[in-house]
Amino acid sequence: MTDEAVARHPDLDGDPSNRTGLFAGAAVGLVICAVVGALGGYLLAGGGDPEPPFDAGRTTPTVEATEQSPRSTPSRTPSRRPSSTPPPIGQMILPDLVGKDFQRAREELRGLGLGVQFVFGSAGDDPSVASTNPRGGTAVKRGITVRVTVVGAAPEVVVPALAGESCKQAARRLVDDGLYPNYPTGERGEVRDQEPPGGTVLRWNDRVRLYCSDGPVSGATPTP
Repeated sequence: MTDEAVARHPDLDGDPSNRTGLFAGAAVGLVICAVVGALGGYLLAGGGDPEPPFDAGRTTPTVEATEQSPRSTPSRTPSRRPSSTPPPIGQMILPDLVGKDFQRAREELRGLGLGVQFVFGSAGDDPSVASTNPRGGTAVKRGITVRVTVVGAAPEVVVPALAGESCKQAARRLVDDGLYPNYPTGERGEVRDQEPPGGTVLRWNDRVRLYCSDGPVSGATPTP
């Protein structure tokens, strides 16, 4: 090697250890540069502690709520049970009729297979029900008669003309109109007379006498 070459590369001259130190220094420098570069990139990205990959505190309650929701349904079942005890076999619960029109109350009781007896007030024209005996909500047997007290006085009724009708049919008409039939001569046959006559004005619960007979009605042509 010429003197000119040695002059341009002084680190190659002398002990070979110089070259080893040079290489080690270069390696350390590269490592330092890499660390500094990574740190700079991290700081530029925002720094701070990294967030965990998932939030266990948020996901756990969601899973628990999903698992427990089916088990919470049966707890609502008891609230759906009826509060009242069903009536005994062969009986029914009498409806509450207080405040209703007495004729509507009669229709409702008849529809349940119950009889009706009205007790009217002494004055006024209020047709509403004041009370019943038995009271509404009581368990009763089919066929009993319910006593219904009305606030106002008994309303007027025009007596129908019933001559020539069968005694049973005439009786049903009187009951539907709010009157009571009476049978001085029995309940068989046809109506041959009545008292008072048709067209008379009475009041609810008044009585009408039906004179019935198995023979032909007076003045009627006998059936051949």
